[in-house]
Amino acid sequence: MSLFSNIFWSKKDDKASSNNVSVKAGKDTTSQSVRPEKSYHADDSTQRYLPFAEIRDNIVIMKDGSARIVLKVEAVNFLLKSEQEQDSIIYSFQHFLNALQFPIQILIRSLKVDIEWYLNRLKDITAGQKNPLLKDQSERYIEFLTNLVNVAQIMKKEFYVVIPHDEVDNQSVAPKGMFQIVKSFFAGVSQTVLYEEVRQRLARVEYMKKRCIEKANMIKSSLEFVGLKSEILNKDQLIELMISYYDPKVNSVAKVLDK
Repeated sequence: MSLFSNIFWSKKDDKASSNNVSVKAGKDTTSQSVRPEKSYHADDSTQRYLPFAEIRDNIVIMKDGSARIVLKVEAVNFLLKSEQEQDSIIYSFQHFLNALQFPIQILIRSLKVDIEWYLNRLKDITAGQKNPLLKDQSERYIEFLTNLVNVAQIMKKEFYVVIPHDEVDNQSVAPKGMFQIVKSFFAGVSQTVLYEEVRQRLARVEYMKKRCIEKANMIKSSLEFVGLKSEILNKDQLIELMISYYDPKVNSVAKVLDK
């Protein structure tokens, strides 16, 4: 309202104020009164708005000081199982959920199948093929696969279990009111205090890593009773997961060297 009130005031009192305003030639003063000055932050990168601070080994350190460890779970074809096996899986999974002593997050991702590496390998083999008939059939097969993936939109499922660890039990995953949500957001955006807090908490990284691995092993053992195999994601796998999650348009992820 302050901007519009200034405009209306200048229109109404144009004659009265025209004798008191001096404007230098060649200098535009309108932008100074309308456009606010840009304020530059010490860190304007995307990482400023992400919920995690860093990835150390196979642990994700959050900005609130808590930690996360991620398990990747292999899927089973439930429909191909017999009725008795299906009932056994359901009851085992029910027992797994009821026996949980800490919260977990189950993440299911639907991704487009990427067979570019397979097509490139076929193209290399086809280029060295000396038999004209086999070479023609290989080229037709490559074209068929390319059209199939583009038209059919073949998808695959990936399953993850995210396990948290807090200094105070379940503090970071506890239900929060609107005030706490807004406070957490601005705490993550303001880097001045945040980095100091992260540095102070680095001494507890080994302890959090130990506790996270203990919880992850408990989940792995429980999932084995259900008939599901799982593995802990390492640092490179976590980085690839974060990149593909926050930037789904990335077709391929470059190998990240552990420096």
